[in-house]
Amino acid sequence: MKIRKKLFVGFGILFVVVMFFGAASIYYIEKISETAKVTLKNNYNTLTFTRDMRSVLDENDLPLTKNASDAFNSALKKQENNITESGENEATSGVRKDFDQLISSSETLSQQQVLVRHVRSLLKTIDGLNMKAIADKNNATHETVNSATIYLGAGGFITFLIIFVLISNFPGFIVNPLHQLADGFMEVSHENYETRLDLQTSEEFAELSNAFNAMAVRLGKNENINLTKRLSAESQVKILAEEMPDTVIAVNEKDEIIFINMVGRKILKIGEKPITGQTLHSVIKHKGLLKSIAEKNKDINSVVIDGNSDLFELHRFEIVVPNLRPNPIGTLQFSGFPAGMIYILKNISEKEKAKSV
Repeated sequence: MKIRKKLFVGFGILFVVVMFFGAASIYYIEKISETAKVTLKNNYNTLTFTRDMRSVLDENDLPLTKNASDAFNSALKKQENNITESGENEATSGVRKDFDQLISSSETLSQQQVLVRHVRSLLKTIDGLNMKAIADKNNATHETVNSATIYLGAGGFITFLIIFVLISNFPGFIVNPLHQLADGFMEVSHENYETRLDLQTSEEFAELSNAFNAMAVRLGKNENINLTKRLSAESQVKILAEEMPDTVIAVNEKDEIIFINMVGRKILKIGEKPITGQTLHSVIKHKGLLKSIAEKNKDINSVVIDGNSDLFELHRFEIVVPNLRPNPIGTLQFSGFPAGMIYILKNISEKEKAKSV
């Protein structure tokens, strides 16, 4: 699966969970708000109306005056338009019937007192119905709050888990292959061309590892070809040096011996011991020869080795390799830099003797 698709799936799931969490939060907030609003609008208003009717009866003597009757009738009409609970309609109708009889002129004082007691009883019934409704709705609201707490808590926990998984896995999902790739390049930079990567965490990294492996294979083949050419060239040079009748000494830029042919080993009395990598001063004990080698400003020196009657002529050849590294402005420099020297000791004793004759 591609990284883009994995990111899309991961963040898509997170988006869905967050949307669900938000929708559930809005739903329960609206539900709780609506329950509280209905309770306040209906039941609380009913209690207000019954209180107003009871106040009229408490504050006025019988028979009721016109103003008292109007105040009671106004509160009763509001209650008749605000019936919400079961049984409240019958009680309100009873209050209306008793009130109409109460304000009629045909009722005696004792009959009016009986009607008032009955009205108070009906108002108490209405209050009880609405108080019970308030308690029931309050319990329902608490249940809604508890359900909302459970669902929203679960949603929050699931959201936390998803975010935790994304935070834990996605950085490693991307960073770990990059670290492996960096380690692979480091190994290749150290000429370890056998390094291979197997990044299967995504299609992109799989393609990248395949490209890296193909590059390592090509670099290994090129290195083998170049090494073969270099060893072949060195072998050819050594073979030619061994066939020469003169002493041949090759050193690198650090004055470390690369090779000395057999003629030179005999003349310098080195024998068969390994000398590759050792410095000239540690191998050659002839001060005259070392002094001539050190005088790099002269092309040819005549050397007598340890009082030997043979006279040698020293020739120097500097090894220069091309510098193909790019300079800071991005162009190639084709100038060379020294990589060592080749010294040739040619025996000129016979020539000198011929001249003296």
